Amino acid sequence: MLRFLSVFRLYFFLSGFIAIAFLLELLFSGYEKFRLYNALENLILAIGLISFCRMLFPNKRWSFCQVIICLLILLIVLLEGVYFLILDAVFSPSAIFIAMETNSAESFEFAQDYFSFDVIIYAIIILAAGIFIIRFEATRSSDYHFKWLYYVAVLGAFIGLRHPLIYTQNLPFTLSKGLMEYWVTSHELNKQKENKYGDFTDLATDLSGDELYVFVIGESTNRNHMQLYGYPRETNPKLTSIQDELTIYKDVVSAHAYTIASLTRALQLTKEIKDGNIIQLLNAAKFDTFWLSNQAPIGLYETLVTKIGMTAQQTMFTSSETWFYKAPHDEVVLSHFKKFVAKDGPKAIFIHLLGTHGAYYMRYPDHFKKFDPTLKLSKDPKVDHYDNAVLYNDHVVHEIINITKARNQKSFVLYFSDHGEEVYDEIDYAGHSVDQNITKNMFEVPFVLWQSKVFQKKHNIEQEINHKFSLENLSHAIADLCGVQSDKVDYTKSLFNKQFAPSPRIILDSINYDLKFVK
Repeated sequence: MLRFLSVFRLYFFLSGFIAIAFLLELLFSGYEKFRLYNALENLILAIGLISFCRMLFPNKRWSFCQVIICLLILLIVLLEGVYFLILDAVFSPSAIFIAMETNSAESFEFAQDYFSFDVIIYAIIILAAGIFIIRFEATRSSDYHFKWLYYVAVLGAFIGLRHPLIYTQNLPFTLSKGLMEYWVTSHELNKQKENKYGDFTDLATDLSGDELYVFVIGESTNRNHMQLYGYPRETNPKLTSIQDELTIYKDVVSAHAYTIASLTRALQLTKEIKDGNIIQLLNAAKFDTFWLSNQAPIGLYETLVTKIGMTAQQTMFTSSETWFYKAPHDEVVLSHFKKFVAKDGPKAIFIHLLGTHGAYYMRYPDHFKKFDPTLKLSKDPKVDHYDNAVLYNDHVVHEIINITKARNQKSFVLYFSDHGEEVYDEIDYAGHSVDQNITKNMFEVPFVLWQSKVFQKKHNIEQEINHKFSLENLSHAIADLCGVQSDKVDYTKSLFNKQFAPSPRIILDSINYDLKFVK
């Protein structure tokens, strides 16, 4: 018995290490079934790797291999645990997309916004326990006894890791899947960036040259915190003052709750990236296209949304991705916008704002601090910061409309947000989740249209404000609104068209929004 305990001592220590991590997660966050599956997966992976190492290598190399394996398990447990405590979700391929797209400034803001002593304590305990095992147990030599158990352990790990509830929790699998999907998507978007006019053959439009079509893309804006949509606070005084000029669509949702997935899908014509995006279609229809963004153009790699934006004929990025440089407030886009609208010819201008992206207190200047967090009138100070950001966003969108209106052209401004945001409305949390712990606030977005009188005279668009619509079909709606005729456009998917036919609104690729959140 003592020999058995001696030979398999490292297994017991690793089991205890994983159990400690699981208990800490219970202490700081509460029980979640998927975390139990995740702990089992980490245990199976650790036992399987060490047993395989002992089967494959001679005894003298065990210590080196065990140190590497223990270091790997430590990193996996630390990353998954911290991610869970911050976002209450399991690490997924979608998280890889976010990590690949996140620049240093966003990372710094995220760390500030979600700083927690629970996370720090968890990380310290896990690091201390992991380093102890690596230093004192992984390097311990042991005899090659009970070798048949190594074969049993490897076989058991192979079978266990293939279970549907287990392999989806495996971080190496998640990383490889996410990286592969990211590479494929990025590769296809690179092709679009180089082929600005796409491969459209059946295309027609009737342009006078007086067209000025503006698309304002907000960020992380929950319509339920907007005065325009019945929020009790006055967060939209300027848009409310012109609401008689606006068509305010009441029931629009995003397909995802994070920018990359939501916008890459919204701006594509179909789920197949190779079918092209809306900017390519507008280029082919003889519009002069512009992409004006206050979001940093690059992260660890050029972002996927940036690649779509760069299919426009002219691009302008007003923000830096350097971590110590505070992103400018969204008013910075206005001077560039004025220059774009002054150009001759039919124009389609996309403006990508920082909007109400966390950290919320960084999204508005001091003179827009209408809701004072120090008065503690809200459940959390973040609510007041968020509402101030919505108030400032109201000002910026209103200015864009005023600049467009002053041109007295055949024009419109369509404002929407890439996705929504949970701000202590349904759960004790501020932010948006990748694919777990979701709420309807993370998907419910504003969708507001302003039209010039010249545009209204020439276009009789559908204005049924209660249509159930998803940004998944946004490109079809934009093409229709711009008067582009193409066999690639499905007018039954455009809420601006009399032929519009509501369809199931699928979020996160597989969930019916209207069944998930029954009103």
